[in-house]
Amino acid sequence: MTPIELFGRRRSKRVFKGENVSLTILEEILRDAANAPSAINMQPWEVNVVIGDELRRLSKSLLKAYRERQITCGPGTTNPIPEKFIDRARECADGMTPLSQQMGLEFAEFVNKGSLNFYGAPAAVLLFLDSVFLPDRLIDMGAFVAYLLLAAEARGIANCPIGLVSSYQDDIKDYLNIDESKSLVLSVALGYEDESAPINRFRAPRIELTEFVRWVY
Repeated sequence: MTPIELFGRRRSKRVFKGENVSLTILEEILRDAANAPSAINMQPWEVNVVIGDELRRLSKSLLKAYRERQITCGPGTTNPIPEKFIDRARECADGMTPLSQQMGLEFAEFVNKGSLNFYGAPAAVLLFLDSVFLPDRLIDMGAFVAYLLLAAEARGIANCPIGLVSSYQDDIKDYLNIDESKSLVLSVALGYEDESAPINRFRAPRIELTEFVRWVY
């Protein structure tokens, strides 16, 4: 499969089979992701891969924190957001809601608890950035994530980037004994797709070029 084909094929999956992903495959995915470009080759990403029983225990800890603090998925800002972005998020939620209901799950609860449970995936990649770096280096982290997602897809490993866990990063750093100087940027759930799950049929719509591209001649 060509890279161009991977761009069109990859979609986030939110229900995984119980089958583990081998350490060999996880290592291959991370080696490919490490080919991502970064400013003056600093490669600022720091990765923790949590698998198996450790991931289940971490998930249990995060769900407990969720019950106590009720921090939920959202746009990640208190500033007013242009309506067009709200509309896109609403369209996405409206598309997934009936599919989650087919599974007997209320959508908001499915997304919030699912995020903190890494959607039941057997492996999770947690990406940290040291506070010595300026926020500019989040660009490098984004490149790493993009390579990671495509490297996983190329090997038939379903994946889902998860942002909500960053709101519980103190709990995660405490559990994993991560230094306070590190910030959790994003997590990615990895595993084999449960193709029978209705929610995994969802494909988020993509906007037209005219909505985000300005041509200057």
